[in-house]
Amino acid sequence: MGDFIVIAVLALAVALAVRSLWRSRRTGGCNGDCGNCRGCH
Repeated sequence: MGDFIVIAVLALAVALAVRSLWRSRRTGGCNGDCGNCRGCH
């Protein structure tokens, strides 16, 4: 049961991170790739 809870929490964290990157990319923000983003330079 404990393993299931840990896996569920990790899956939720990954899903939220992917969702955040996807939304950022849609709005024209930095997508985490510094080669394509002027904000890092």
